[in-house]
Amino acid sequence: MDKEPFPVALLLFALAPTVCLALMWPTGNDDMWWGAVMALPFYGLASMHHMITKPYRRQRLKALGGVVLMAVCVWLLFFLIFGHPWHWGSGLFYSSLMLCHAPVLVGAQVFPQHAEAEEHHMALISGVVMALPLCFLSIMPVLLVLG
Repeated sequence: MDKEPFPVALLLFALAPTVCLALMWPTGNDDMWWGAVMALPFYGLASMHHMITKPYRRQRLKALGGVVLMAVCVWLLFFLIFGHPWHWGSGLFYSSLMLCHAPVLVGAQVFPQHAEAEEHHMALISGVVMALPLCFLSIMPVLLVLG
């Protein structure tokens, strides 16, 4: 089987809501929230298209779920240590923004190393790329549980 290329289009569709959310979080600019909301359906369509048309769906979902689960744990620890965001200074907003996306970097490094076969590497990396906007949005379950 031919080696799968890096999913550049998927990365661009995942970066659009991620950048809007990353600009909104520390600044409080609510207009960026609506930019992310408008970009999320396109991200969802691109992710579903990628899942349906590419092989190794299980590996993609495994990487996606693993990264999102790590992001939920990061948010949970951040909330348990520093409390509700209402009382945070601007430095904590930037720190939380960096730390909530750290699972993407960890997943991109660790998951391909533990792949069952060589052809699963790009499938795992695609799953990690799909998790980009979900890393920030994983704050929602934590807010529901702890808020």
